[in-house]
Amino acid sequence: MEAQWSLVLFTVISGAGAWLFATSMAVALAKKSALPTKVETIVAIVLLAVGGIASVTHLKHVDRIFEALNHPTSGIFVEAALIGVLVVLAAIYLIMLVRKSGESGTKIVGVVTMVIALIFPFMCGYSYMMEARQAWMTIALPLSYWATAAAAGAGLNLLLKGVAKDEAASVSFAGVLAAACSVVAIVCCAAFFIYASAWLGGAQPGAVAWIAVTFVCAAVALVAGVVAVKKAESATALGAVACIAGVICAIAMRVAMWLVGTPLLNFFLQPLD
Repeated sequence: MEAQWSLVLFTVISGAGAWLFATSMAVALAKKSALPTKVETIVAIVLLAVGGIASVTHLKHVDRIFEALNHPTSGIFVEAALIGVLVVLAAIYLIMLVRKSGESGTKIVGVVTMVIALIFPFMCGYSYMMEARQAWMTIALPLSYWATAAAAGAGLNLLLKGVAKDEAASVSFAGVLAAACSVVAIVCCAAFFIYASAWLGGAQPGAVAWIAVTFVCAAVALVAGVVAVKKAESATALGAVACIAGVICAIAMRVAMWLVGTPLLNFFLQPLD
């Protein structure tokens, strides 16, 4: 089946925004830097908002999104609820940061936001697990969504820390996170594509190429993160490489997923010999 680009961009853009905040908070919790900055938080909110807008553009009648939201058990409702809560929490955190509220209170809001940010990308992938498409019926699918979004967000975090000229310890730890997220992305995607390989015979043209792009870009992001650990002074360039490679990796994984996915209905529509 064809790739649904609106949905691909939704999960990549919003997932990167969620992971940007999560990795920024992780650096702070590791005591390698201060709490996520205003710039990091604003960029995260913008990405979440843009991703949310992209999610409804695949509908011919955008207003029908409200009908889908009337079903609390649907994947659309869960995704909308999580991204809504995430944006609100990030906005509250930003306001507390601007008003210079107590550090402990700001940190608590930041940690809660981080937890939701970690859950959101996984649930975006989990909503695609359905009996109608057996190639997607594996927990490795939402884990791949989660991990590839992590690679993109961690790369962006490294880039922003490089642009802000953060201290070497902060940049180095951001590099560690970028490399670690890339490794997890490689492992999760390998697990998913090994499972889905049974359906490659019926996949759309280009599926194998997109799978190859997924792993090549994840490897590039991994190398950029590793180098950044030792060369903090090159964080901006290395962060740009890690971010771009992470984003392409996330896009490629999702496109390959759509190309491999084959509805059971297709088998019933095939002519009999």
